[in-house]
Amino acid sequence: MKKQQRLVLVGICLSIFSLMSSKVGATDRSASVVNGELQWSNGESVHLFGVNYSLPFAFGYRAAKQLGIDHKAAIDMDVDHIARLKLDAYRVHVWDRLISDKQGNIINNEHLALFDYLMMRLAEENITAIITPVAWWGSGYPAPDPLEPGFSADYSKAQMNQEPSAIAATKNYLKQLLTHKNRYTGQQLFNDPNIIAFELFNEPKHTASASESIRYVESLLSTVRSLGGDKPLFYNISEQGNDQEYAKALCKSSVDGIAYQWYPTGLVKNSTLNGNMLPAVSHYTNPFSSITECDNKAKMIYEFDAADITQSVMYPAMARSFREAGFQWATQFAYDPAVIAHTNAEYNTHYLNLLYTPEKAISMLIAGEVFRQLPLNYQSREYPASNVFGDTQLDYQQNASIFNDETQYYYTRTTTIPVKKPTTLEHIAGVGSSSLVSYAGTGAYFLDKIENGIWRLEVYPDVLALSDPHQSSSLRREVARLYVNTHKMSVNVNNLGEQFFVTQVDEMSLGNQKKNRQRASNHTFEVGPGVYLLTKKEEGSVGNVDKRYLLPSIHVRELALVHQPQRQRNVSDKITFEVTLAGNSANDKVSLAIRYQGHRDFTLLPMPKTDSAQHYSVSLPKENSWQQPGVLEYGFVVTQKDQTFTWPGNKKGHPNDWDFVANTYYSTLLTPSGSPINLLNTGEDRQAIFTPKYPKAWPASSAIEDGATITLSYFDEDKSTPGALLRTTLANNNQLKGRDLAGYNGLVIRVRSLSGNDRVKIGLIAQDGLAWGTDFPVKPEWQTLVIPIKQLLPTPVLMANAYPTFMPFTVGPYNMQNDINLNALNGLQLMMGERLSNKATERGIELLDVTLVQL
Repeated sequence: MKKQQRLVLVGICLSIFSLMSSKVGATDRSASVVNGELQWSNGESVHLFGVNYSLPFAFGYRAAKQLGIDHKAAIDMDVDHIARLKLDAYRVHVWDRLISDKQGNIINNEHLALFDYLMMRLAEENITAIITPVAWWGSGYPAPDPLEPGFSADYSKAQMNQEPSAIAATKNYLKQLLTHKNRYTGQQLFNDPNIIAFELFNEPKHTASASESIRYVESLLSTVRSLGGDKPLFYNISEQGNDQEYAKALCKSSVDGIAYQWYPTGLVKNSTLNGNMLPAVSHYTNPFSSITECDNKAKMIYEFDAADITQSVMYPAMARSFREAGFQWATQFAYDPAVIAHTNAEYNTHYLNLLYTPEKAISMLIAGEVFRQLPLNYQSREYPASNVFGDTQLDYQQNASIFNDETQYYYTRTTTIPVKKPTTLEHIAGVGSSSLVSYAGTGAYFLDKIENGIWRLEVYPDVLALSDPHQSSSLRREVARLYVNTHKMSVNVNNLGEQFFVTQVDEMSLGNQKKNRQRASNHTFEVGPGVYLLTKKEEGSVGNVDKRYLLPSIHVRELALVHQPQRQRNVSDKITFEVTLAGNSANDKVSLAIRYQGHRDFTLLPMPKTDSAQHYSVSLPKENSWQQPGVLEYGFVVTQKDQTFTWPGNKKGHPNDWDFVANTYYSTLLTPSGSPINLLNTGEDRQAIFTPKYPKAWPASSAIEDGATITLSYFDEDKSTPGALLRTTLANNNQLKGRDLAGYNGLVIRVRSLSGNDRVKIGLIAQDGLAWGTDFPVKPEWQTLVIPIKQLLPTPVLMANAYPTFMPFTVGPYNMQNDINLNALNGLQLMMGERLSNKATERGIELLDVTLVQL
């Protein structure tokens, strides 16, 4: 118990059964496939939405063990948070290599025991499971694979369905795992009432003929069905790509359902993908929809994510597209264990956790509502009109998802959208503020009506994002940090009034000396992390009490400041400096210390708070002393009652102190009005580049006198389809939002061809993530080409290297009503145009830079 107490601070919270998604009761969750639809035993259609989660296995298990964390306590916390988000589906591919021997016999070890425990906890929270017994993958990722006893380590994935010894071991393993009795529930896996179905093999690789492949599939189906269970059995259809023969053969088999995945933005970029990728999820492309044999198969999404993306708009859009494509199950990969989520080391390309990514977590809450609300085969409008659907609105520019029906109001960012029906509202959840709740903290909160005059409030800690969470994995890298702070909150909901009572009902002691009882004045009171009752009367019945409020240990932290400098600004721009600060007190003062490089003294400009308790901002005055071109050098000074610190570097002291020591300052190049604005510098902007669909060659570097270049090419062996060369986002230190771009009307491109005279297409990706483009001739010699922006027309926008591989090469063009908004520009794309000769099979360009200019 002591180890668990060190891990988790446990308080009291209420059990609110109305928060759970509606489905048939826990006593009967059996389902079957009827005419291609997965149905509960009472005939209702299944629609379940949730996550994968792998703490009993693989890296999460080893990391928790390395940190001395109680695995069961960690599972308790995560399952409670997943349930708090109303996610009602769980899927995992079991790491067979960890729980089996070379013959496929089950090893009843700690991994299997933790899996049993997890399954018990999921059932307690009414979270239904689909289990994939065979992962095949090693358990090491992102670290090297450890020594594993299991049979699948001896075979390639293709050999798993061809080698007789591998098939025999697989069948033995399936029989033993599915008849394994859960030590906590007493249920055998194959007839566990909380498991709705099985997906037999994770992402199989079939290299034999379709008929041979299906013979293997039928042998697995027969093995499982021989155990006597009647749960639907699914098999993967999408991992083979657009293999029509295989898909038709699979759908003609006796399998009950077919499984798909969706990673529309690719995987493992090793940095955040910042562009608007909503066009990539406007529809789910299913190339097998015309195969009539597939009509009687239920469809599930076993894994999905908008990988390497931090925005909170993707999940609801994906949920909409899933329903449009006829899916009844969708589970994100993967929910991060809270005990290691501060590092995002488990799967660096994914990042989802209620505490550390609250905006994305609320977007998953919204996506679940979308998935349950929209009918199967929902007909969506075309993008970008499809960003408003059902009771949901998406706004990429504001990074906001809003769900607003007659009883629920959820938002991922501060919003001014009015509540649809305040008098019937029962559930509120969000990050930031709305017309109902004003809150300056950065964590998520949940406000739920128990009865007239009684509401339950659950508040989570503040979080500060410290660095790019999608860099290479490491337990030594801290990408986000939790803080325990007290903030004012105003709540204006029906039947509560202005002066209600606020009672903290958990028993947490987090060092912030909160009062257990207070009375709101003008709707306003103070809160820290915890659970509260808001009651119109001083006393009120609150029903059953479930004593849980789970957080990882949160230690007192030093000050932390985050700032994103910009490489260049014109003197005509409104130049704003912003910081996010945590670990500070309400009375701390923040100032900008700025000078022209080469000057001695810094000028101090006070930085007031914005609408967030952590956010401070100031704009450079429009006065003559700041209107000269040059290099601006600056830092940020945080003054507490008895000491001063300066960033970058968290140095003690003030930049104007005679003995202040600073290794470096932030800097911005201040240029004359109308100066060229670089959109892509191939020497500096490598992290802004990502691989488009079906790349023929990874970009390689070279150099000319003016700087580093990038070489982009592909092999056009069939001499038919022009190839994708490059897609970029704008670099983090080169954003255009808020800049004065009046008069900018041309592009300058420095480029040469690698394959004789040729043609290239360039596109600007602006508002709504859509592209405007044109093509132009290129020669083998270096050229400086000028393209008027007025020549750009709507053009298909390049997609990322998506999975499944049959996802479209491009999206659009759509009917764009407005001209290009340069302030909303978020990237570029380059493709080869129509070839000028049939001689070269390798085509490409060498590129130096792309610049926005005034012609």
